[in-house]
Amino acid sequence: MRTPALLVPLILCACAADEVPVLEPIEPELCRVDEVPEAATLRYGWQGDGTFVALGGRRVVPAGPTAVLTDMPIDLAIHPGGEVAYIAQISRGDSSLVVLDLASLEVVQELEVANTHLGLAVGPAAEFLYAAGGASGRVERFAIGGDGTLTADGAVLVEGTPSGLALADATLWVGDYYDGRVSAIDLATQEVAEIIELSIDVWDLVAVPGREELYACDLSTDGIAVVDLAAGAEVAVLSVETSPAGLVAAADGARVYAAVSNGDAVAAIDTASREVIAEVGVTEGDLLDADGAPLLRSNVNAVWLDDDRGRLYAARGSDNAVTVLDADTLEVLGAFPVAMYPLHMEQTPDGQLVVVEYRGGSEQLGSATVVDVDGLDLPATTAEVSELFASPRTQFPMECEGFFPIPTVDGRGTPIEHVILLVKENKTFDCLFGDMGDELGVDADPDYQRWPSELTPNQRALMREFNVSDNFYVNARESDSGHLFLTSGHLTHWVEYMWVETARNGGELAWPMDSAATPTMDNFFVHLLDHGKSIQVYGEIVGMFAQSADGRSVFDYSDLDYPGGPFYNYSATDAERGRYVGEQIQSYGLADFTFMLLPNDHTAGTSPGLPTPESMVADNDHGVGLLVDALSHSDAWESTAVFILQDDPQGCDDHVNDSRSHLIVASPWARRGGYVSHTNADYLSVFATIERILGVPPMARPDAAATPLWDLFQPEPDLTPFDARDRVPEEINGEDAFGADISAQLDLDGPDRDPRLTPLLDAYMLWKMGRISRAEAERRLEAPRMALDEEAWEELEEEAEEETTAHDLAWRQYEAWCAERGLPAPVRPRIGAGE
Repeated sequence: MRTPALLVPLILCACAADEVPVLEPIEPELCRVDEVPEAATLRYGWQGDGTFVALGGRRVVPAGPTAVLTDMPIDLAIHPGGEVAYIAQISRGDSSLVVLDLASLEVVQELEVANTHLGLAVGPAAEFLYAAGGASGRVERFAIGGDGTLTADGAVLVEGTPSGLALADATLWVGDYYDGRVSAIDLATQEVAEIIELSIDVWDLVAVPGREELYACDLSTDGIAVVDLAAGAEVAVLSVETSPAGLVAAADGARVYAAVSNGDAVAAIDTASREVIAEVGVTEGDLLDADGAPLLRSNVNAVWLDDDRGRLYAARGSDNAVTVLDADTLEVLGAFPVAMYPLHMEQTPDGQLVVVEYRGGSEQLGSATVVDVDGLDLPATTAEVSELFASPRTQFPMECEGFFPIPTVDGRGTPIEHVILLVKENKTFDCLFGDMGDELGVDADPDYQRWPSELTPNQRALMREFNVSDNFYVNARESDSGHLFLTSGHLTHWVEYMWVETARNGGELAWPMDSAATPTMDNFFVHLLDHGKSIQVYGEIVGMFAQSADGRSVFDYSDLDYPGGPFYNYSATDAERGRYVGEQIQSYGLADFTFMLLPNDHTAGTSPGLPTPESMVADNDHGVGLLVDALSHSDAWESTAVFILQDDPQGCDDHVNDSRSHLIVASPWARRGGYVSHTNADYLSVFATIERILGVPPMARPDAAATPLWDLFQPEPDLTPFDARDRVPEEINGEDAFGADISAQLDLDGPDRDPRLTPLLDAYMLWKMGRISRAEAERRLEAPRMALDEEAWEELEEEAEEETTAHDLAWRQYEAWCAERGLPAPVRPRIGAGE
């Protein structure tokens, strides 16, 4: 067995003066992971001690009492008396307003509404609450009772998509999220009295006291518009770094502050000169890049001004924290922790800061936290923010002076020179491997399994021969955000909102291709190119049009000869793809980093003439096996690690959590013998591991604080190759196949283009596995919308529109890319009803 490729220290033997010294090597100490700390193995969710464990193991401990809400909050307004808070909630289906008692932190009322968006305002004399209705095109009015509860009291129709509300005297100003304008509602007549056209769309809106001015920010660009109400016109557009996400005005009207979400900063605007006079970073400076600059990606998304205390608060969504600044100087005074993903704040009359958190209860349930800001020990809470954020890394430290294939110290070598990230489609852990609990000791539930074990012999063999994680979570709920995260390592605030907005209302269907969906420092491909690493991409389109610092396009590293081309394409099999890449490896070797998409486990339903769903899942499994087989029989095997995971979990449910999926690592340096990792890990853990292997710095704060996948590796290589298992014979859907008539209507030109595919597959597999009768399966198929809950169906509908739009836009970009290089025009594959 080969000695690890290290700089081995040498010693001199004791010799006589006339003898030549003899050098003798010292065998390096081999580091091992014998036991994973219990703190690193906790499951995602609330713990018995009242703390929360997020994806990847990050601990969340709010600096005040927290109440879990019934959906995801988008805005907050506090009754002037301070007894209750009004919270607008969104989800992928329903919308609601809740009244939260701030003393007991109990929801005392919940009202369903047609739609909600950012925008709540308590009217003069606290008689009415106004709520922006987003896609409903309405501004709802609610009468406020003596106990603070609400009664629906009419609505005003406005043009467009109401977003952002601002009160100015007897007028309520309303922004428009998709078509730049602000509308004035006369509170006396409840009618639109004036419309002012803007050059930017409106996310948030604020009235400047004493100046007859509005400021409006556009989350999708870098623009903040100044509106002169006396002139009835936009008079200036100011620019901040990128994606302003929230506004607040000083009581004296001298300043407006903006949260700069994609720049981890707050901006101060002088209203007299209408200029941005400062843009200040808000993180602690605890995680720095090589030049000593703070790493980014905190998603600063909201600001609140405490005029009485001279403090400005900035919500940092990705950091689960709020930064406290001096309002005059913008000096950072400290920070304090809150629940997961804070996104709006407001104060009670006695100074308590109420913070609503987007995912404070779970991935799809929000929360509200009440913080006594006067009682905070800012040095202590600031240190706690840093400790909590870095908790994934610190609760599983790898401290070893010897050799380990994942470098434990920056600059230390590793025998692993090549990494392959192999991405598959839409499966939870239980969905594929629910029956493996007894065999491997994984946490699994066979009741949630949808695909029979005989379809996945290769992945099961990889789990038995190598390893698997059963506490691994994906950081996205659907395909668009999944591929964005896997190519960039982060979801911007724009993405955090837009994937839900599009699932609910259609919205801006091309949002995954929007510049606001790309983090400030771009994506992982660019990060590697900028640090001198080689890359190769097979089959991915997201992130391909980004450019490195020296102007190289990522698409230049996409293999256009990959079976099916550089796009999602059912016309090729995953076995062909796995075989092709295996041949490329054996003939030409590997780049430092290879991204490979094997999409066919998504399936094409029961479309006549195409492989059955079981056959496509088996084909996907065979493609995985063929790739690892070819790699393990090549010269590159000893220096390569393959990470096998899913892009999102939405195809099935899981008994632990709907975000749980599986991760397999195959390599001579991967832990062998069916090892099961219970370490809480996620996509960021994978990035943290890959970065250490390739010797590149972290992209940003999240991956810098993530723990690498230490326990999935071993210090001694086992070069035993992997032999691919045969797949079950392919079967083709006949004309009389279950659901053939519906499947024949499906548009299969790209992923998730028809919402009927998911309920069809669920009914089909339940019938094939003998869990329901064919008659019951056909009944579900006749009414696919009824086979799922309303929220799940609406999510599928909107994702279908969104995926179609984004995919079509990407294809046009690909055509333009080919034309610029004088390449033949690509021929777009047409499959099923997309023909």
